[in-house]
Amino acid sequence: MVMTFIRDLYTKDLLRGGRMTESNKLNIVDEQIISEFEKLPIDFWDFKNEDTRELTHGIHTYPAVMVYPISRNIIRIIKQYQEVKTLMDPFMGSGTVLVEGILAGMEKVYGTDLNPLARLISSVKTKHLHYSEIKQAAEALINELNSQYNNYNKLISSVESYIREEKGLDITAKDGWGSDAPTYLREFFEQRNTEFNIPEFKNIGYWFLPRVIIELQIIKNCIKQVEDENVRNFFWVVFSETVRLVSNRRNGEFKMFRIAAQKLPSYKPDTRSEFINILTRNIEKMKDFYDLCDKKEKDTEVFIYDEDTRYLTNVPDNSVDLMITSPPYGDSRTTVAYGEFSRVSLQWLDLYDVSNKDIMDIDKNLMGGTKYKKGFESSLHSPTLNASLKKIREIDEERAGDVYSFYKDLDECIKSITKKMRINSYQFWVVGNRTVKLENLKTNVIIEELGQQYGLKHVYTIGRNIPNKVMPSLNSPSNVVGEKVTTMTNEHIVVLRKVK
Repeated sequence: MVMTFIRDLYTKDLLRGGRMTESNKLNIVDEQIISEFEKLPIDFWDFKNEDTRELTHGIHTYPAVMVYPISRNIIRIIKQYQEVKTLMDPFMGSGTVLVEGILAGMEKVYGTDLNPLARLISSVKTKHLHYSEIKQAAEALINELNSQYNNYNKLISSVESYIREEKGLDITAKDGWGSDAPTYLREFFEQRNTEFNIPEFKNIGYWFLPRVIIELQIIKNCIKQVEDENVRNFFWVVFSETVRLVSNRRNGEFKMFRIAAQKLPSYKPDTRSEFINILTRNIEKMKDFYDLCDKKEKDTEVFIYDEDTRYLTNVPDNSVDLMITSPPYGDSRTTVAYGEFSRVSLQWLDLYDVSNKDIMDIDKNLMGGTKYKKGFESSLHSPTLNASLKKIREIDEERAGDVYSFYKDLDECIKSITKKMRINSYQFWVVGNRTVKLENLKTNVIIEELGQQYGLKHVYTIGRNIPNKVMPSLNSPSNVVGEKVTTMTNEHIVVLRKVK
């Protein structure tokens, strides 16, 4: 894709032949940062050859995450021309922007997310944990883990023959073993006069092999014994990544799709080795992060909130110097299912006062969760969006309602975020333009249009390719069975400035 740069001063005002007003003029800082952008190579923002998992950025996989060089370079450029002490990411996900804010020496960084797993990962990624502390704790944990494995070794090696042969159950079936796995495992341990805490959540057996369930529970029991909360949370992140990798879940998907049934009998994940390998790797990543943080003159205050971006309350008004974020591409049900991606980890972690239903409903509570089954009337100030809604509506009223629901929530988010920004502060929105019913939704333009009513001026838009983002390769924008197209391959970085 050819990188496109949009300067509304020239492409809108001058081409229309209209007279410029004070409100749509570019100021000196606008001109300076635009000049910096235009000096860069055409593929600069692609970061195709970058190690995007360096430092704590790589401690846990997360869907559609913003690669760190984007925020790192934005911060670098803006700080050349404007004082930046506070940074916010209101859709923080796994905390990429927050980490970069710390490394850039911000006084304060704010992050919000409704997903408990995102908050856990972000909290750990931004913690200044000493290498020797976590190294020592990890050695003790591994020793205890190996001891427990030895204690239960015979049971681990015999449980699958018990399930298959003695109980006559098909471990590839959803019903039977899949739905009643905790019952059969309790029977297994009771018959052997062994006490063992069996985890229980819906269809645990469908998503995990019998041996894997026991092995994961052994690891979980060992982690729970760690006294230091920050170190324990570090181990929980390792555990969460392990859960994902040893599950029966198909790789490369955000949503819950299981490995093909015919492949399950030969699927033999090494749970303990996976955990130890991830642990060892993450300790080194934390060491690198600690070493960089240790060179700073002053620690950054990190604020992570369980908060809906539509109704921000914890971040003070008129306090943020810079916002960098990558909001969802669309509602979680039909685009990136953050809640579904996080589900099995959260069910295993059991760290929060949330029910299994709450975990299952995460995606419903995110942007675009409201359903408009009886139609809708758009009140949003975006001609581009309204034109697209009209086209989609002619094909599918319900899908048009889904689209409207998402952008209505996005509009509320823009309003809420802007209240937190100082005058002349910048917002950077990294967005992708998805397709619904073959209609391309120009989110980059829609955000620009929605922002105008809240005192935001469009300064610039950068186009970038997506070589590194964890995303499915195909989707079905027409929703016709069998019709697939490649997913979006590019994004836009929309630059807005608060002018009033």
